Amino acid sequence: MRRYLIAALLLASLGLATASPATAQGYTSSAGWSAGVFVNTALNDGAATGDGLVELKPDPTWMVGAHYDRWFGAGNVGVRVRGGFTKPVLPWVQGDRSIRVYMGDIGLMLRPIASGPDKSVLPFISGGVGLINWGLGDGPLTTYEPAGAVYAGQGGFDFVATASLGFDIMTPWQWGEGPVIVRVEGRDHIQFSSPFDPVNPEDPEFGMIHNAGVVIGFHTGIGLTHGGR
Repeated sequence: MRRYLIAALLLASLGLATASPATAQGYTSSAGWSAGVFVNTALNDGAATGDGLVELKPDPTWMVGAHYDRWFGAGNVGVRVRGGFTKPVLPWVQGDRSIRVYMGDIGLMLRPIASGPDKSVLPFISGGVGLINWGLGDGPLTTYEPAGAVYAGQGGFDFVATASLGFDIMTPWQWGEGPVIVRVEGRDHIQFSSPFDPVNPEDPEFGMIHNAGVVIGFHTGIGLTHGGR
């Protein structure tokens, strides 16, 4: 079902792109929100418990986020601050557990095509750094033998590196004096350490975690870059 929803949203965005007038996408900054599908790799990748291993891997679920972009010069280079939230279900000792995941990052954005009055679609790539919190809470040390994992009982933030690829589409609409833009994006928060530890402390740490998402969102432009005048 989620696959069909995302496909429909993408087709709708492409339709907007063909219907949009050739208006300058030359805003200096923008703010907006997004929603989409969130997919993870296992949080206990590399656990050594044999063929019966239980993967600590949430099913694909929804995610929402908000961002602020600031573009410089002609609009080819920018900086983005972004936050996200999702509520996946994770298998654990007492059964499936719904948890809250918070993400935040700051990154550099690059557009290979300069903004201008004849541009209605602008692709971009982005990379940066940030933090993620799996919202597992504080409590006693808990061992989940089938997953070969231990939770130390102390929640916190883990470091991530981020990578994104997407495109912005100008629409005929406006919010105040700024244009309304549709953003379609694939993104990954690459987590280098798991919130869990191996049951055997002599085993290597669990492998990196990919927190990937495909999102579609709306944001409004503020101000004009040199390239948009």
